[in-house]
Amino acid sequence: MSYVTINQVTKTYENQVVLNNISLTLQKGEFATLLGQSGCGKSTLLRSIAGLEEVDRGSILVDQKNITHLSPRRREVGMVFQSYALFPNMTVFDNIAYGLKMKKESNIKSRVQNMIDMVDLTGKEGAYPHQLSGGQQQRVALARALVMKPKVLLLDEPLSALDAKIRKNLQKELKRIQRELEITTIFVTHDQEEAMTLSDKIFIMNQGIIVQSGAPSEIYTSPLNTFVAKFIGNYNVLNINVFNKLVGNIELKGHEVAIRPEVLELLPVAQDILTTQDNWAIGGFIRDISMTGNVLRYEVETDGSILHVDSLHHQRKILEKGSHVHILIPKKECIVL
Repeated sequence: MSYVTINQVTKTYENQVVLNNISLTLQKGEFATLLGQSGCGKSTLLRSIAGLEEVDRGSILVDQKNITHLSPRRREVGMVFQSYALFPNMTVFDNIAYGLKMKKESNIKSRVQNMIDMVDLTGKEGAYPHQLSGGQQQRVALARALVMKPKVLLLDEPLSALDAKIRKNLQKELKRIQRELEITTIFVTHDQEEAMTLSDKIFIMNQGIIVQSGAPSEIYTSPLNTFVAKFIGNYNVLNINVFNKLVGNIELKGHEVAIRPEVLELLPVAQDILTTQDNWAIGGFIRDISMTGNVLRYEVETDGSILHVDSLHHQRKILEKGSHVHILIPKKECIVL
């Protein structure tokens, strides 16, 4: 039985459809990510679950309870925003305790202290938001949501304002806390790497619809269409006729072919390379080289088409810009769209 069910939800703004008949399900304890470009509807869907947006049609169920028309405070969901939204005149302790005090809950001190320990803010109880780093402020916002013991935790790009190193650390902490509490979580981001790192399940959105969903490995290795291939994995995407001409093949049928840059291999032209049962071999020359961390990305032109080839940057000789090369294309790695 699904723990969260979004059933045919539609939302429009001034005759513009923002959410177009969206349906999805989550199991209890899953970490799901809504992934997509700005304006695709992912934050609107999250706000609709939180009750901050009223949907035009459809239903939202949490733990088999229909919350579609309930007020936000009756939905038993917690939300963390990108902007933190902390009370500047309250200490860390009081910010976290605020919701508990409003509901006149019991054992407030111990519950808040336990949450402070969980998010690694011990010793900062008396600090004010302006005395904290961005990462620490985000931990306070997370603790404030979690201390209320929500059935579902909603996270709207909570790490996007942080620098890269802090962001990486908080990703690990967020995943640890989510696993420890076994809380069903829906995370919004436009960052593919972040989605891959955190998620049990990813829902890719485009223009108000879900275009593909599945486990990170499934999404990455088996894109269903051109949009997903270009968005999620920096695939090389070639028109089917162009590709067939390039490799001297007439068998592949479809619209386009997608190939991940890391499955391609570059070899110097000095080596005698031929097409085999497993690989196509084509010639080209290196137009450009860029480096992202430990990965070298080669931009290779071949018969008027451009292919990107990713290679680990290590001790072996780096091929030079302008060099003529062979490109090995594994046949089993070519995905027809």
